[in-house]
Amino acid sequence: MEQSITLYADDISCQHCAMTIKRELASVDGIADVQVDVAAKAITFGYRDDEALARAKATLDEIGYPIRAA
Repeated sequence: MEQSITLYADDISCQHCAMTIKRELASVDGIADVQVDVAAKAITFGYRDDEALARAKATLDEIGYPIRAA
């Protein structure tokens, strides 16, 4: 992976949320090393390119964890 990013989603509330996010993002092409910090409501992962990042953001929105606006 060439780049890494941390995104924040206010709807992360438990370890089940973290497991769901990890599972779903792991299935997105170009995404790797997904880590979720429940207390910080943070999702950190590596991504190959801007298209992979866009797919990851769309996936998070689809599964009910929209990212917080900066």
